[in-house]
Amino acid sequence: MPSRLSNSQALRQPSFWKLLWHLPKLIRLIGRLFKDSRVPFFGKLVFILSIVYFISPIDLIPDLLFPLIGYVDDLTILLFGMRYMLRQTPPTVLEEHLAQIG
Repeated sequence: MPSRLSNSQALRQPSFWKLLWHLPKLIRLIGRLFKDSRVPFFGKLVFILSIVYFISPIDLIPDLLFPLIGYVDDLTILLFGMRYMLRQTPPTVLEEHLAQIG
């Protein structure tokens, strides 16, 4: 049976193309998870820090010196932060929110 976004296990180990395809649902899911007190604070904090790094002009690999690689490291850290938060979320909470999103 193919993995779908409604499956919390598939969401915990997403591929890039699945994330891109389901980006609107993923954005709503993340918003809902931030409002839910059952999601661990540290998971939310790691994701917030990855967003701060993504928008920050300070980079580990400068975008101007290494154009493609510089942007890839920003995106990688952002995806890591999101994935970490999703993995820290209890499966039942994740399934509940996914069911409500549709």
